[in-house]
Amino acid sequence: MNSKAELQEKVSARYGEGAQERQEALCCPVDYDSSLLELLPAEIVERDYGCGDPSRYVQRGDTVLDLGSGGGKICYMAAQLVEQGGRVIGVDMTDEMLGLARRHQSDMAAKLGENRVEFLKGYIQDLALDVAAEERYIEAHPDGSEEELRQWRAQQRAEQPLVANDSIDLVVSN
Repeated sequence: MNSKAELQEKVSARYGEGAQERQEALCCPVDYDSSLLELLPAEIVERDYGCGDPSRYVQRGDTVLDLGSGGGKICYMAAQLVEQGGRVIGVDMTDEMLGLARRHQSDMAAKLGENRVEFLKGYIQDLALDVAAEERYIEAHPDGSEEELRQWRAQQRAEQPLVANDSIDLVVSN
């Protein structure tokens, strides 16, 4: 049986490849509202591996959390629907997918008239843990003990969670 870390590594590698070039085996055919796709870069549309369209649930002014946001397609679609005053947070564990999503963030903000989207590195099963902050901590403390890391994680989750409790109106995961 694979350990949790091995499984996460395999999933991250698989979707990392999908961020670099389209992987047909990762796709599920979905008919999206074409008007919401018009603003999106072709690269994001082509490298989307979702299996549903949650856009009908998004309301103006919502704070939307997209679990496993990948290249950001659903986030950028939702950003159009939440309009000014709304916000969209994408959480993904794969650096390459986050890179794909973030690469188009300033262009999308210009098209929308403001930046409404934020992409965070995290695990959907532990939304309190800021994985990017954890990686910085480990890099700064290469000789730290497992107990020190455990304590740091507990403090980080309590004091600066990646996604704060009661901060989200709608959670989507396609």
